[in-house]
Formats: sequence, C-alpha cells, structure tokens
Amino acid sequence: MATVDDQTAHRRGTRASRRTPRRRWLVTCFVLLITTVAFVDRVNLSVAAPVLIAEFHTNTAVMGLLLSSFSWTYTVLNMPAGALVDRIGTRIAYAAALTVWAGASFLGAVVNSVGAMFGPRLLLGVGEAPFIPAAVRTVSDWLPRSERGLGSSVFISGVALGSAVGPPILAALVSSYGWRSCFVATGTLSLLVAVAWYAWYRHPSQDRRLSAEERDLIVRDQEPYQQEGRAPWRVLVKHRDIWAITGGYFCLLYILFTFVSWVPSYLVADRHMTILKSGFATSVPWICAFVVTILAGRVSDIARRRGMSTVNARKLVLVSGMVAALAILGTAFSASAPAAIVFLSISTSGISLANGAAWAATQDVVRHLNLSGSAAGFINGLSNVGGILGPIVTGALAYTTHSFVVPLVVAAGVALAGALAWLFGIRSRS
Repeated sequence: MATVDDQTAHRRGTRASRRTPRRRWLVTCFVLLITTVAFVDRVNLSVAAPVLIAEFHTNTAVMGLLLSSFSWTYTVLNMPAGALVDRIGTRIAYAAALTVWAGASFLGAVVNSVGAMFGPRLLLGVGEAPFIPAAVRTVSDWLPRSERGLGSSVFISGVALGSAVGPPILAALVSSYGWRSCFVATGTLSLLVAVAWYAWYRHPSQDRRLSAEERDLIVRDQEPYQQEGRAPWRVLVKHRDIWAITGGYFCLLYILFTFVSWVPSYLVADRHMTILKSGFATSVPWICAFVVTILAGRVSDIARRRGMSTVNARKLVLVSGMVAALAILGTAFSASAPAAIVFLSISTSGISLANGAAWAATQDVVRHLNLSGSAAGFINGLSNVGGILGPIVTGALAYTTHSFVVPLVVAAGVALAGALAWLFGIRSRS
C-alpha cells in the first residue's frame, strides 16, 4: 500500500495544483507535439510504400527490410543517446535531433531506388535515438510524482496522434503530388519545430517564467536524488525492474512498429482499399488510441491515490493494455473491413495506454538515481530489437503466405508474452 506520507503529499500536491500556474503542462504538451512529429516522420515511408513497391519494382519482403532499417541505427544509439541527454540537457538534444529528422526527410525526397532509400532511413534512426530519453527526462524534470502517470500518457499519446494525422495528410499529398512531396512536408515540419523548441524551452531551474509556487509544487513531490550528480550507469544493468520493463516493452514495440509500418499496406492488399482510403482508414485506430490514452492516462495516478503502491498502479495499466492488444486476433479473422478496423482500434488503444505507463514506471524506479534519460535509452535501445523484428517478420510472413493473417496472429502472441513479462517480472510492492 502507498505510505501515509505518499498519500499526504499527493493531497497537498492536488490542492496546490488547483491554485498554481500550469506551465509544466505547456512543456508536456510541447513534448507531445515533438512525439507527434517523430511519428509523422516515421510513417511517411509507410504511406508511400505501396507506390514505391511498384515504382522501384520490389516486393513486401524487401520493403519490410527497408521499413525496419530506421530501427537499426535507432536501436544501437539509444543507450548512448540517453546518456547524452542526461549530460547536455533536453533543450539542445531535442533541437539537434529534430534538425537531423528534417535532413533525413529531405534526403528521402531525392532518392531513386530502394537501396538509396536506406541511407535517409538510417539517418532518421540516428536523429530519433534521443527522442524517448529526452521526453522521459523532460517529464521527469517538470512533473511531480502525483502527475507522472498522466504526463507520461500525454507525451506518449503523440505516437497515436502522429500515426493518426500523418497517414491521411501524407496519403493526400502522395495521391495529388507524388510520393516525394510527403518527405518534403515532414522535413519542413521538423525544422520548424526544432527552431521553436530551442527558442522557447528552458529547464525548470532556469525558466524565469516558472512561478515560485509551481516550482515548489514540482520539487515537493519528486524523489530526492540519493547522491550528488548521476549514479553510475552500471546500476541499471543490475536493476530487476528495469529488465522486466524492457522485456514487456520489447513485445510492445514489436506490435507498434508492425502497425506503423504495415497497416496501410495491409488495408491495400488484404482489404482492397486505395492508397487514399487506406490513409484515412489507418488514422481511425490511432485516433481512438489517442483519445483513450489521454482519458485513461490518470488511471495509475488514481489507483495510487486510492492506496495502491506507485509501481503496482503502473503495473495494472501495463498488463491491462497488453491484454487489450490481443484484439488483433479479431482483425486477423474478421470478414469485413469495418470490423477489422474496430478490433485494430482496440488493440492499438491497448498498446498506446501501456506505452505511457511504461515510461511512468521507468521514472518511478530510477529518478532518485538521476538517470531518467539513461534508463529510457537503455530500455528503448534493447526493446527496439522488437521494433526491428516486427516489420521484417511481418513482411516476410506476408510475402510467404500472401496474406497478413499469419503476421497478425504472431503479433497477438507477442502481446500475450508482453503481458506475462510485466505481470510476473515487475516486483509487486506493498
């Protein structure tokens, strides 16, 4: 059960938050915007994939490799990127990352073969490596513990928002102006956000627009660091809960990257939609996921307030989200496209909800070590092996079986494995 001190701090924080400014939520919403841009940048290739397969005379197996190539550099660099974020801060890290995203998109607009497209996608992985560590570090710096569940859900909902707004807009550009136009659009968007973030953002200790009342509210309900500076990075390797979070997150990212990479092609190939229709249909599950993630983002915070320990409250949401992801089986075996999209919406909402809780749990178990960015890089880096495998395995199975049914069943099995990893791997605490 939560301690009396925890519950008292939460009640004081809640009362104080009602009468203090809310600059911390402006910062959180800006991180939401950056997360949205990150996933708009990722889905540009997914939307263009059916056109590129025809134009470059390739197949889904090769396209699966191309779609996953972003994750190769992204995965390798997450750990060093997380440590870098802890050293240089998120103002510089985010601005530099967004600039690289822009460059990758602009380069993608000028390639003339599948082989040449690997370069921009690998560069995009380099640029996006600091994105999750920077997000987790920013939320950890700006939000008290009592608001961390909601804050993590808000920023990670950008995954759903970017995946919702990106496909229909980019599909319209592809249909009207050709596939290169969507890469130019995402590059321009990333560059504009980079400039805005660098000009606007400051750490709470340096932000002159942050009131004394709000600064006190943030600091009062945060875990004190156990030492001056950062703990040795190697403590993460010995932390059981970090490994449990990583195992479940590996499964989550397998499913997430499968959805982001292949849903537009699935709707074209198995549900016989046009590129334009598939773009709009792809957005439906992600819109649902965005709404669910925001509305349900306080679930673990509420559970904590009602007496459940912080870690167990996060665990409740993690496991429930992955169980909901099993609805992908309904997508695989539905007779109609509308029913398939309904089941896909349930599954997507589940993984989006668990996604936010995973990063709230990460902050809860390591913030006192002053390693939020490093821990996020460690978890995201190892887990993104699942992000690499998802598009490759899905593309290969779709190519071999001439259908997406088997790949979707495999994704459901991975969801079950993730739920079990979090259920039995994260230590229950009273």
